[in-house]
Amino acid sequence: MADSIPPLEEIGREVRAIIAGALKRPLEQVPLTARLENGLGIDSLAMIEINIALEERFRFAMPDMTSPAEANLNTVEDLARFVAQQLSQQKGKVAV
Repeated sequence: MADSIPPLEEIGREVRAIIAGALKRPLEQVPLTARLENGLGIDSLAMIEINIALEERFRFAMPDMTSPAEANLNTVEDLARFVAQQLSQQKGKVAV
């Protein structure tokens, strides 16, 4: 199924890779448990870059947010789950 939603584990890997790229850090320094703002130090500019990369990779519109906390996203895993939920809604399926 080409239209199926990737598993959360795969989405998590992709999200980690995007964040690592935006922060110019090795992937190992971006675990799923890392806090976005306080742990990784993602500021509003980095968040914009990450949002654009997520939109391009997963082909859906991210909500405008100046900080991860604004969207109630605290960790990398929260962001991965958010992406999975958006993909699920886009495909008209039940949220993960």
